[in-house]
Amino acid sequence: MAEELSNLYEELCITEEEKQEVLIPTEEALISIEKSKKCLAAHVVADKEVNRGALRTTMSKVWKVEGQVSFKELGCNKFLVEFQNPLEKNRVLSERPWSFDRYLICLFNCEDCLAPRDIFFNEEPFWVQLHDLPFAGMNRTMGERLGAAAGNVVLVDVDSSGMAWGSFLRVKLILDISKPLTSGRFINLGGKRYWIPFKYERLPLICFHCGAIKHAGLSCPSGNQREGVAPQYGSWLRANSQHRSFQHFSKKRGGIRTLKQLAPK
Repeated sequence: MAEELSNLYEELCITEEEKQEVLIPTEEALISIEKSKKCLAAHVVADKEVNRGALRTTMSKVWKVEGQVSFKELGCNKFLVEFQNPLEKNRVLSERPWSFDRYLICLFNCEDCLAPRDIFFNEEPFWVQLHDLPFAGMNRTMGERLGAAAGNVVLVDVDSSGMAWGSFLRVKLILDISKPLTSGRFINLGGKRYWIPFKYERLPLICFHCGAIKHAGLSCPSGNQREGVAPQYGSWLRANSQHRSFQHFSKKRGGIRTLKQLAPK
């Protein structure tokens, strides 16, 4: 949209005065860049307008940040969030996804961002659990292959040997929230097919008609077309198991190493 408007302006018959450029001093640009290191943009992906005051109060407590956090409106359900220091902002970004009233809060890192038109709310990281895998498939390689079917792989939760035997394999993915969630994939091991269900940790409200978290408009474009058809997406996509991390270890008596039950970072 921003590019279309820019092209439209270039085609307008503007006056000589309007053609004159206003130069932004380098010093002011540097100040803006420094400020951007403490800011992020947030979009509450909801089909109704949320209460700004409730959002600010709730998320300030949930994020447990030091000092005040300011929220300035960028549009409907869109906000510019400024922290006291970059460390707090980066911690909030690293612990995504977040939600408010069960609606996803899609975040965008504003560092070095030049203008509001450069802000996009299309992607968000999620931890995805891959269930019913054979033990032979509970490793980094299989996690990367299956994870790539749903999004961009950031991390596979395995131990130092690259394995992760257990009830499921965890993969951190960057998901396009405008596309349907992947419900699973088939794998073939020794000529035998296995269906591997995908379950998403901290999954917010999704559309049960199209499987997307975010629509182009306020309502699902395919909702009316699917009346009378059983939903292809549902609450079964939400993971309800305790988080498990193979990234950390502790020592018990006798030198035996065991897994810690830690929330993902």
